[in-house]
Amino acid sequence: MTGDGSTGPVRPQAPRRLTIFLVANGVLLAILVGGLLWMLNQPLRPSTEYGQTFSGDALLKDEAARRGLPVGQGAPGFSVAAGDKLELVALNGDRVSLSDYLGRPVWIVFWATYCHACQLEEPDLRRAFDAYRAEGLALVAIDIGEDAATVRRYAGDRGLPWTILLDASGTAVDRFGAIGTPSHYFIGADGRIQSRAFGRLRYAEMDARLRALLGPASSAPGAASR
Repeated sequence: MTGDGSTGPVRPQAPRRLTIFLVANGVLLAILVGGLLWMLNQPLRPSTEYGQTFSGDALLKDEAARRGLPVGQGAPGFSVAAGDKLELVALNGDRVSLSDYLGRPVWIVFWATYCHACQLEEPDLRRAFDAYRAEGLALVAIDIGEDAATVRRYAGDRGLPWTILLDASGTAVDRFGAIGTPSHYFIGADGRIQSRAFGRLRYAEMDARLRALLGPASSAPGAASR
């Protein structure tokens, strides 16, 4: 029974962070489309005000950095404490606890199949993973808010070689404080966030962060200029 006298089930509200996440992606898409249309009708010169160049993408990255968990903090789900448990669903339907990765260097990427920036960075992501997987690196791509069939079909068509987990309810993205895709968290073997990045990464930056994550003993080849 609802307050206005009507009957019927009440649909639960989506987690607040997932709502913010989806709105942020929509805002970014609108900014990019609007910016493209604007640039097509403008001279090829930077647009500035008070000596500063303004970018919708940069503003979104700043907001993501402000909301996201800081470097040095324990990553959600990476401890064995009962209250810190964080389980997600794999593409085969199994439930996976993030605490299973404690003791290994982990690279978490929040992404979505419709994310254009995720698609652009995919070749570099694949190259970096191939370079460091033999050293124990776990790459965990957490899809936000999509159904298993969509993600399974996308991953199969592209032959994605890393672990993919589903965060349909937004629990993980809420606890990490991430908004926008892609969002990257590099987590040490101790379960603490060593570094983070928001938006598309190129191979050179991926390589630098992974070398720092794995330590001076890393033997993977360095970044090639691109």
